[in-house]
Amino acid sequence: MLWRNLGLVALFLLGVLLMVMLFLRWYTHHGQSLVLPDYTGQVVEVAARDAQEKSFQIRVVDSVFLVGKEGGIIVDQNPKADSQVKQKRKIYVTVTKEAADKIPLGRLPVLYGKSYDRKQKELKQGFEINTKIVGRKYDAGAPDHILEVIYKGETVVSSDVRMDDVLIEKGGMLEMILSKESGGSLDMPNLICKSYDEVLFQLQTLNLVVGEEEQDGTVNNIDAAYIYDQEPSPESRVYTGDTIKIYLTQNRPDDCDEN
Repeated sequence: MLWRNLGLVALFLLGVLLMVMLFLRWYTHHGQSLVLPDYTGQVVEVAARDAQEKSFQIRVVDSVFLVGKEGGIIVDQNPKADSQVKQKRKIYVTVTKEAADKIPLGRLPVLYGKSYDRKQKELKQGFEINTKIVGRKYDAGAPDHILEVIYKGETVVSSDVRMDDVLIEKGGMLEMILSKESGGSLDMPNLICKSYDEVLFQLQTLNLVVGEEEQDGTVNNIDAAYIYDQEPSPESRVYTGDTIKIYLTQNRPDDCDEN
Protein backbone atom coordinates (compact mmCIF):
# COMPACT_ATOMS: atom_id res chain seq x y z
CA MET A 1 0.00 0.00 0.00
CA LEU A 2 2.83 2.34 0.90
CA TRP A 3 4.65 1.68 -2.36
CA ARG A 4 1.44 2.24 -4.29
CA ASN A 5 0.93 5.62 -2.64
CA LEU A 6 4.54 6.57 -3.21
CA GLY A 7 4.15 5.66 -6.89
CA LEU A 8 1.06 7.80 -7.25
CA VAL A 9 2.82 10.75 -5.63
CA ALA A 10 5.76 10.31 -8.00
CA LEU A 11 3.48 10.22 -11.02
CA PHE A 12 1.69 13.31 -9.78
CA LEU A 13 4.97 15.20 -9.30
CA LEU A 14 6.18 14.08 -12.73
CA GLY A 15 2.95 15.31 -14.32
CA VAL A 16 3.25 18.69 -12.60
CA LEU A 17 6.86 19.00 -13.76
CA LEU A 18 5.90 18.23 -17.37
CA MET A 19 3.08 20.79 -17.27
CA VAL A 20 5.43 23.45 -15.89
CA MET A 21 8.01 22.71 -18.61
CA LEU A 22 5.37 22.88 -21.36
CA PHE A 23 4.00 26.14 -19.98
CA LEU A 24 7.47 27.70 -19.80
CA ARG A 25 8.20 26.58 -23.35
CA TRP A 26 4.95 28.10 -24.64
CA TYR A 27 5.46 31.31 -22.66
CA THR A 28 9.02 31.74 -23.94
CA HIS A 29 7.95 31.15 -27.55
CA HIS A 30 4.96 33.47 -27.20
CA GLY A 31 7.07 36.41 -26.01
CA GLN A 32 10.14 35.86 -28.16
CA SER A 33 11.67 38.73 -30.12
CA LEU A 34 11.35 38.88 -33.91
CA VAL A 35 13.45 40.78 -36.46
CA LEU A 36 11.46 43.61 -38.05
CA PRO A 37 11.60 43.69 -41.90
CA ASP A 38 12.48 46.80 -43.91
CA TYR A 39 9.22 48.13 -45.39
CA THR A 40 10.62 51.40 -46.81
CA GLY A 41 10.20 51.67 -50.57
CA GLN A 42 7.19 49.33 -50.58
CA VAL A 43 3.58 50.11 -51.42
CA VAL A 44 1.81 50.47 -48.07
CA GLU A 45 -0.97 47.98 -48.90
CA VAL A 46 1.55 45.28 -49.86
CA ALA A 47 3.63 45.95 -46.76
CA ALA A 48 0.52 45.78 -44.56
CA ARG A 49 -0.36 42.30 -45.86
CA ASP A 50 3.18 41.06 -45.28
CA ALA A 51 3.23 42.55 -41.78
CA GLN A 52 -0.07 40.87 -40.89
CA GLU A 53 1.34 37.48 -41.95
CA LYS A 54 4.28 38.11 -39.60
CA SER A 55 2.00 39.16 -36.71
CA PHE A 56 2.82 42.88 -37.02
CA GLN A 57 0.47 45.82 -37.58
CA ILE A 58 1.20 48.80 -39.84
CA ARG A 59 -0.22 52.22 -38.98
CA VAL A 60 0.13 55.26 -41.28
CA VAL A 61 0.87 58.32 -39.14
CA ASP A 62 2.09 60.88 -41.71
CA SER A 63 2.29 61.60 -45.44
CA VAL A 64 4.64 63.73 -47.48
CA PHE A 65 4.85 64.78 -51.15
CA LEU A 66 8.12 63.92 -52.87
CA VAL A 67 8.80 65.14 -56.41
CA GLY A 68 8.95 62.22 -58.85
CA LYS A 69 7.50 59.61 -56.45
CA GLU A 70 4.05 58.05 -56.78
CA GLY A 71 1.68 58.07 -53.82
CA GLY A 72 1.38 55.37 -51.17
CA ILE A 73 5.08 54.46 -50.89
CA ILE A 74 6.57 53.98 -47.41
CA VAL A 75 9.51 56.35 -46.90
CA ASP A 76 10.07 55.93 -43.16
CA GLN A 77 9.16 53.46 -40.42
CA ASN A 78 9.36 53.27 -36.64
CA PRO A 79 10.80 51.00 -35.26
CA LYS A 80 13.54 50.84 -37.88
CA ALA A 81 14.27 47.76 -39.96
CA ASP A 82 16.16 44.90 -38.22
CA SER A 83 14.92 46.00 -34.78
CA GLN A 84 14.10 43.22 -32.29
CA VAL A 85 10.37 43.47 -31.55
CA LYS A 86 7.56 41.37 -30.07
CA GLN A 87 4.66 39.86 -31.97
CA LYS A 88 1.70 42.15 -32.69
CA ARG A 89 4.04 45.15 -32.54
CA LYS A 90 2.63 48.25 -34.27
CA ILE A 91 4.85 49.74 -36.96
CA TYR A 92 4.30 53.46 -37.59
CA VAL A 93 5.05 54.56 -41.16
CA THR A 94 5.22 57.72 -43.28
CA VAL A 95 3.99 57.40 -46.88
CA THR A 96 4.18 59.57 -49.99
CA LYS A 97 1.23 61.68 -51.20
CA GLU A 98 0.02 61.67 -54.80
CA ALA A 99 -0.90 65.37 -54.97
CA ALA A 100 1.82 67.99 -54.74
CA ASP A 101 1.83 70.36 -51.81
CA LYS A 102 0.91 73.88 -52.91
CA ILE A 103 2.41 77.07 -51.54
CA PRO A 104 0.72 80.48 -51.89
CA LEU A 105 2.91 82.93 -53.75
CA GLY A 106 2.52 85.27 -50.79
CA ARG A 107 4.53 82.86 -48.63
CA LEU A 108 7.50 82.96 -51.00
CA PRO A 109 10.25 85.53 -50.53
CA VAL A 110 10.11 88.82 -52.44
CA LEU A 111 11.29 88.12 -55.99
CA TYR A 112 10.94 91.33 -57.98
CA GLY A 113 14.20 93.25 -58.19
CA LYS A 114 16.18 90.54 -56.41
CA SER A 115 19.27 88.64 -57.58
CA TYR A 116 18.27 85.63 -59.66
CA ASP A 117 21.14 83.42 -58.45
CA ARG A 118 20.26 83.98 -54.80
CA LYS A 119 16.51 83.45 -55.25
CA GLN A 120 17.05 80.37 -57.42
CA LYS A 121 18.89 78.64 -54.57
CA GLU A 122 16.41 79.91 -51.97
CA LEU A 123 13.38 78.62 -53.88
CA LYS A 124 14.98 75.25 -54.62
CA GLN A 125 16.34 74.55 -51.15
CA GLY A 126 13.56 76.09 -49.07
CA PHE A 127 10.46 75.30 -51.17
CA GLU A 128 11.47 72.66 -53.79
CA ILE A 129 10.44 75.08 -56.57
CA ASN A 130 12.41 75.16 -59.82
CA THR A 131 13.27 78.25 -61.87
CA LYS A 132 14.57 79.01 -65.34
CA ILE A 133 15.46 82.13 -67.31
CA VAL A 134 13.23 82.71 -70.35
CA GLY A 135 14.29 86.23 -71.34
CA ARG A 136 16.00 89.50 -70.48
CA LYS A 137 14.99 93.16 -70.63
CA TYR A 138 16.93 96.35 -70.34
CA ASP A 139 16.67 97.91 -66.88
CA ALA A 140 18.46 100.85 -65.29
CA GLY A 141 19.24 98.78 -62.19
CA ALA A 142 21.76 95.99 -61.66
CA PRO A 143 21.89 93.15 -64.21
CA ASP A 144 20.52 89.63 -63.63
CA HIS A 145 17.82 90.79 -61.25
CA ILE A 146 14.26 89.49 -61.52
CA LEU A 147 11.87 91.73 -63.47
CA GLU A 148 9.03 89.29 -64.13
CA VAL A 149 7.94 85.87 -62.87
CA ILE A 150 5.71 83.68 -65.04
CA TYR A 151 3.84 80.60 -63.75
CA LYS A 152 1.89 78.35 -66.11
CA GLY A 153 1.84 81.07 -68.77
CA GLU A 154 0.65 83.87 -66.47
CA THR A 155 2.75 86.76 -65.16
CA VAL A 156 2.43 86.53 -61.38
CA VAL A 157 5.19 88.97 -60.37
CA SER A 158 6.35 92.20 -62.02
CA SER A 159 6.93 95.84 -61.09
CA ASP A 160 3.18 96.34 -60.57
CA VAL A 161 1.89 92.77 -60.10
CA ARG A 162 2.18 90.25 -57.26
CA MET A 163 -0.52 87.58 -57.20
CA ASP A 164 -0.11 86.42 -53.62
CA ASP A 165 -3.08 84.01 -53.81
CA VAL A 166 -1.69 81.97 -56.71
CA LEU A 167 -0.76 78.45 -55.53
CA ILE A 168 2.65 77.20 -56.62
CA GLU A 169 3.17 73.43 -56.63
CA LYS A 170 6.24 71.87 -55.08
CA GLY A 171 8.37 70.70 -57.98
CA GLY A 172 6.75 73.35 -60.21
CA MET A 173 8.60 75.74 -62.52
CA LEU A 174 8.77 79.52 -62.25
CA GLU A 175 9.96 81.26 -65.43
CA MET A 176 11.99 84.43 -64.94
CA ILE A 177 12.71 87.48 -67.06
CA LEU A 178 15.87 89.19 -65.85
CA SER A 179 17.37 92.65 -66.18
CA LYS A 180 20.32 93.54 -68.38
CA GLU A 181 22.55 96.60 -68.26
CA SER A 182 22.34 97.92 -71.78
CA GLY A 183 21.20 97.28 -75.29
CA GLY A 184 20.80 99.11 -78.55
CA SER A 185 17.33 100.52 -79.05
CA LEU A 186 15.20 100.02 -82.16
CA ASP A 187 11.63 100.35 -83.33
CA MET A 188 9.59 97.26 -82.66
CA PRO A 189 8.76 95.64 -86.01
CA ASN A 190 5.20 94.79 -87.02
CA LEU A 191 4.84 91.02 -86.68
CA ILE A 192 1.08 90.79 -87.25
CA CYS A 193 0.01 88.59 -90.18
CA LYS A 194 3.46 87.02 -90.49
CA SER A 195 4.02 83.30 -90.12
CA TYR A 196 5.51 81.84 -86.97
CA ASP A 197 8.70 80.69 -88.72
CA GLU A 198 9.14 84.09 -90.38
CA VAL A 199 8.78 85.90 -87.05
CA LEU A 200 11.30 83.63 -85.31
CA PHE A 201 13.87 84.36 -88.01
CA GLN A 202 13.17 88.12 -88.00
CA LEU A 203 13.42 88.46 -84.23
CA GLN A 204 16.61 86.42 -84.15
CA THR A 205 18.26 88.72 -86.68
CA LEU A 206 17.24 91.73 -84.53
CA ASN A 207 18.56 90.05 -81.36
CA LEU A 208 15.08 90.00 -79.83
CA VAL A 209 13.82 87.01 -77.84
CA VAL A 210 10.47 85.24 -78.18
CA GLY A 211 9.08 84.84 -74.65
CA GLU A 212 5.43 83.92 -74.10
CA GLU A 213 3.50 82.38 -77.00
CA GLU A 214 -0.27 82.55 -76.47
CA GLN A 215 -2.49 80.46 -78.76
CA ASP A 216 -6.16 81.17 -79.46
CA GLY A 217 -7.31 77.54 -79.44
CA THR A 218 -7.25 76.98 -83.21
CA VAL A 219 -3.55 76.17 -83.42
CA ASN A 220 -2.80 72.55 -84.30
CA ASN A 221 0.44 73.15 -86.22
CA ILE A 222 2.48 75.95 -84.70
CA ASP A 223 5.00 76.02 -87.55
CA ALA A 224 2.18 77.00 -89.94
CA ALA A 225 0.48 79.44 -87.53
CA TYR A 226 0.22 83.25 -87.86
CA ILE A 227 0.67 86.14 -85.45
CA TYR A 228 -2.50 88.18 -84.78
CA ASP A 229 -1.19 90.36 -81.94
CA GLN A 230 2.07 91.22 -80.20
CA GLU A 231 3.61 92.87 -77.15
CA PRO A 232 5.26 95.40 -77.35
CA SER A 233 3.16 96.97 -80.08
CA PRO A 234 4.63 97.85 -83.50
CA GLU A 235 6.95 100.90 -83.63
CA SER A 236 7.38 101.11 -79.85
CA ARG A 237 11.00 101.43 -78.67
CA VAL A 238 12.67 98.16 -77.63
CA TYR A 239 16.23 97.12 -76.83
CA THR A 240 18.24 94.26 -78.25
CA GLY A 241 17.76 91.23 -76.06
CA ASP A 242 14.24 92.27 -75.02
CA THR A 243 11.59 89.55 -74.69
CA ILE A 244 8.61 89.68 -77.07
CA LYS A 245 5.19 88.12 -76.52
CA ILE A 246 3.30 86.88 -79.58
CA TYR A 247 -0.31 85.74 -80.06
CA LEU A 248 -0.91 82.87 -82.50
CA THR A 249 -3.82 81.66 -84.60
CA GLN A 250 -3.84 78.83 -87.14
CA ASN A 251 -5.29 80.71 -90.12
CA ARG A 252 -4.05 83.98 -91.53
CA PRO A 253 -6.21 86.84 -90.17
CA ASP A 254 -8.79 88.25 -92.63
CA ASP A 255 -7.53 91.83 -92.43
CA CYS A 256 -3.91 90.99 -93.25
CA ASP A 257 -4.15 92.35 -96.79
CA GLU A 258 -4.75 95.81 -95.29
CA ASN A 259 -1.43 95.81 -93.39
